[in-house]
Amino acid sequence: MIFGKDNYLHKNRGKFLLGYEMGDSYVQISYMKIGEQKPQTLSLVAGAQDYKIPFVLFRAEDSGLWYFGKEAKEKQKEKQGHEITNLLELACRQKEYAIGEDIYDTIALLALFVKRSFSLLSMTAPMEYIAACNFTLQEAKKEQIEVLQKMRDFLQLKHIDFHIMGKEESFFYYNLHTDPQLWKNRVYLYEMEEDHFVSYCLELNRNTSPVVTMIHKKEYPLRGDNNLLTKEEKDGWFLSVLKEDMENTIVSTVYLIGEGFLGEWYQQSVRYLCQKRRVFLGNNLYSSGACYGLSHLLMPKEELKGYIYLGNDKLMTNVGLLVLHRGKEIYFPVLDGGSSWYQIKKEWDFLMEEENRLKFRITPLDGKNVIYREVLLQGLSLKKGVYCRIHMEVTMEAKNRMLVKIWEKGFGEFYPSKNQYWEEIIVL
Repeated sequence: MIFGKDNYLHKNRGKFLLGYEMGDSYVQISYMKIGEQKPQTLSLVAGAQDYKIPFVLFRAEDSGLWYFGKEAKEKQKEKQGHEITNLLELACRQKEYAIGEDIYDTIALLALFVKRSFSLLSMTAPMEYIAACNFTLQEAKKEQIEVLQKMRDFLQLKHIDFHIMGKEESFFYYNLHTDPQLWKNRVYLYEMEEDHFVSYCLELNRNTSPVVTMIHKKEYPLRGDNNLLTKEEKDGWFLSVLKEDMENTIVSTVYLIGEGFLGEWYQQSVRYLCQKRRVFLGNNLYSSGACYGLSHLLMPKEELKGYIYLGNDKLMTNVGLLVLHRGKEIYFPVLDGGSSWYQIKKEWDFLMEEENRLKFRITPLDGKNVIYREVLLQGLSLKKGVYCRIHMEVTMEAKNRMLVKIWEKGFGEFYPSKNQYWEEIIVL
């Protein structure tokens, strides 16, 4: 009999996992055949590292045809028409978008772009061979998550399992799948684009079990006259940032990503960085990390199970039910600390006898200050020896707000259903 990781490999042999970075102005797609160790990134030019797909749609006025990505940019120069950018933000902000007299659903427009971008992989990973896709966002916000979940209905690709994570978690998974010497101490990632400059510092607490990983984000003000600076002035400015971050701390590895690092203007900075540190320059870290993360979620490696990432979107508590099993009270796990709150949706069926309440135990990951919360099933009246089946669904409305929904299902002739329903928010 095949279980767990081996079962997933067996069922999906020959299929692909995708890591899909969805930025504001571009997307990137990395892909990995299930069972392989390292993802590849889709390039728009064979043999080059042209990974960025412009996040744009264009509708030609004369033909009404839709174009996307790089072709949309090219057609815009040749034809009259309408360009649509910031597709994810647009779908979060409004339901409909008008072009002349035509009205389009904004989520449908986003789905059109995603489906067309999937088609770029048709020679390598045809749509029917994609098993799962992990979308990585700048920050996984509730409205964005809801839009991406709705987008799945428009895509009509039910065979593809969708996941979502933030950039910081992608950075964590990317590191986890490199040589352990590269993340023996702190790891820095600097991302510099025209409109932002940020760093992520990855730090591991090896005194805990599992090893807890935290990522600290820092935003730096862009120099208003940045484009007017000489190379030497820009290099000096970046060097001062590095020294402020890294003095008196041990850093194993530094990653430099983004178009701001084009041009090799940072000679002094590189000399400083390369003092007992490994330095990497590239621009496909997030999509690769999303691919690694998806692989880990679906087929976790035994040697990596001892590491957990706790970011701003992670549940900081374990939640369980105290239930009777063969006359003894036991702990039944409901939610695991370290899970992404926005991806939580769990459901179970239980048999109730006598009791008309559910008792939850909420345990912070540090094990301190355990609290208990009860959900009263008002109106449910049971006697000894009389059972009732209930269906419970648990989701999260926010990082610390657990929504519990309960349906009473009766128990055949012994307890006819009254179609009762209860709903309660529990603050964790």
